[in-house]
Amino acid sequence: MVSRNGLDKSIEMNFSVKTLEDSADVAVKIAEALVFPSCIYIEGAMGAGKTTLTTYILKCLGYNGAVTSPTYNLIQEYPVDGGTVYHMDLYRVDDPSELEFLAFEDLWNDDAIFIIEWPSKGRGFLPNATHTLSISVKTEKAIEIRDIAFK
Repeated sequence: MVSRNGLDKSIEMNFSVKTLEDSADVAVKIAEALVFPSCIYIEGAMGAGKTTLTTYILKCLGYNGAVTSPTYNLIQEYPVDGGTVYHMDLYRVDDPSELEFLAFEDLWNDDAIFIIEWPSKGRGFLPNATHTLSISVKTEKAIEIRDIAFK
């Protein structure tokens, strides 16, 4: 369950995983660190595993249904233990002003967590990040390794 107590703002966690499936273990640690309300900006290249990691985080927070990428409808809403997670994917946004009509201020409350992929595409129209989650992919000896940083 997500805490409503204050999160240590200096928290920083770093992980390296060899498969996307291994990021499920990372999701457990991130979910344990989250509090309501939070806004997480996820950064990483196409195919880095942003949506996969978000799916695992949602499962850790108590969501048991299917998780789909919000690439075309921009935002998906997921009820979790203690609140709601709003998962956004802004990859297809051409101009940040396109987000003006999503009414974030109506969604942002003490029971909300935002997880936002491609946050740079919404600059000026998004809630401020309380955390960043970055995923970088490198290849070592023909193995893709994902470095994941949460702060």
